[in-house]
Amino acid sequence: MSTKVCLLIRVSSEKQDTKRQEIELTGFCKEKRFKIIRTISSKISGTKNDRPDLIELFEAAKRKEFKKVVVTEINRLGRKAKDIRHTIDRLHDQKISIVFKNFAGLESLDENNNETFVTNIIISIHAELAQEERKLISERTKSGLVAARKRGEILGRPKGKEKRNVFLKKHQKLIVDLKKGLTLRQCAKLHRVCRNTVIKVKRAI
Repeated sequence: MSTKVCLLIRVSSEKQDTKRQEIELTGFCKEKRFKIIRTISSKISGTKNDRPDLIELFEAAKRKEFKKVVVTEINRLGRKAKDIRHTIDRLHDQKISIVFKNFAGLESLDENNNETFVTNIIISIHAELAQEERKLISERTKSGLVAARKRGEILGRPKGKEKRNVFLKKHQKLIVDLKKGLTLRQCAKLHRVCRNTVIKVKRAI
């Protein structure tokens, strides 16, 4: 008899697509002869509290709808080590194992529904790595913003207090080149601003 499973799919933003994960996990389950009972797919940051996808997962787990939860990798459960551990513990309380497709199909519980020492260590290490990866992404983003400000780039929308003519005055040379017919990319490179700034100037002319 096929083992009933739930697919847990997550991407961090609306711009990202969940299809790749779904295709990968569906193929994996077919190879393992798992029966997919439910697919929970969401576009939400792994750092958010009260995630709707996890609430749905825990409620379905209480109803014993499936025996395993299948994910591509551990950071689909979350980005903070303590949150990942909490999710794993909640599922283990219901005797539900988590299968990590990208860890060669590693399962969080053995055939007797017990955590093995080796599996526990591997999960703990990767949970910490997921958290550190989140920190590095945050630091790189902040560093990029600082560098952009130093180059004089305008980030986000022009401030409400800044009138249109003041904004355009800052980019007079850029306006001249736009009127000459230079492309957005050429203008951005020539004036050392981001492409979005060039677009804003063009719209404001």
